[in-house]
Amino acid sequence: MRDQATLKRLGFMTQQGSTHMARTLMLSELSTLFDHVPTEADKDAYQAAIRDANCLAKRSGRTRHLTARHLSDLYGLDPANPIHAGLRYFWSRDEAARPQLALLAAAARDSLLRDLAPAILAKPLGTSITRESVEEAIEQRWPGRFSTVTRESIAQRVNSSLVQVGYLLGPIKRLRVHLEPATGAVAYALYLAWLQGGRGELLLQSPWCKLLDASHDRLLERAAQASAKGWMVMRRVDNVIDIDFPALTQVVSQALKSNELATATQQEIFHEQG
Repeated sequence: MRDQATLKRLGFMTQQGSTHMARTLMLSELSTLFDHVPTEADKDAYQAAIRDANCLAKRSGRTRHLTARHLSDLYGLDPANPIHAGLRYFWSRDEAARPQLALLAAAARDSLLRDLAPAILAKPLGTSITRESVEEAIEQRWPGRFSTVTRESIAQRVNSSLVQVGYLLGPIKRLRVHLEPATGAVAYALYLAWLQGGRGELLLQSPWCKLLDASHDRLLERAAQASAKGWMVMRRVDNVIDIDFPALTQVVSQALKSNELATATQQEIFHEQG
């Protein structure tokens, strides 16, 4: 596992905080935004599309500003951010995977979603997932941290996000249902684990793969499909697995290089001050 500073450079949000205190996964807005902004566009293009072109059809400048901030918090919206770069890479290659891709990217950057989703997905299929049950999970995880009103709104939004992805079904009485993992989503989950420093068989045991609620064999099957499509490289000899992401290596290398330069600069300043 990489250190916290390196994970932040790679796009992970490790500090406490959550967009789900104000919004859901915002899947519809994300889809519309990606339709308007080309994959190769820089981070300023995303802000211009939301704030200036108003591609999301928001009523006021303040709403556009808040929407841009929330989407940036959840998804990075910067091609130099490896989590965002991976999201757009697989988004353009597997349309069926898009809701799961959004969940994975958001979980990497939203601590409340990252901590709550596994507890909800652990419920047996057919279980009714009520707002109250999620509120209880929040209180057990963070005793006394949130007011009753805040806890209620977080529970509603997390449930809504999982409905958008397809893990919960129903407008009011929300049932836990099975969702087949998409090929692109499995590849992206492995990529996130790979970014964190995982290698080999450990990639399949990562929190990201667990979010896809699939068996070990199903994950391997989907990973093999992604490799056959050229989206990643997987080599397997008996129980030894080697996975790589050549198409995303450059953006990851640049992020790691910037981390090394920042560390070196901090060390120089420290020595000068000493």
